[in-house]
Amino acid sequence: MVRERKAIAKKARKILQAAAVEAYGRPGMYVTREPVMRQAKVADLEEFQELAKYLHEKGWIAEADDDYGIFLLTSEGIDEAMR
Repeated sequence: MVRERKAIAKKARKILQAAAVEAYGRPGMYVTREPVMRQAKVADLEEFQELAKYLHEKGWIAEADDDYGIFLLTSEGIDEAMR
């Protein structure tokens, strides 16, 4: 269980970092799913949605549509991506 959570956190972090790049490191910027998936090397849509949900629950992304096709990167998300 602990390994699984660490694996999820690691993959989610890649998505968060890719989103930060797409947002040019600026909070409050909307990003779209496809370039983030490409950059994070996540090919499975369901996996991406689960990881995005995790990021949303952490408060690192916000204002997402139902399938995370577009979402906003929060200032906390930018800070976390840059750690």
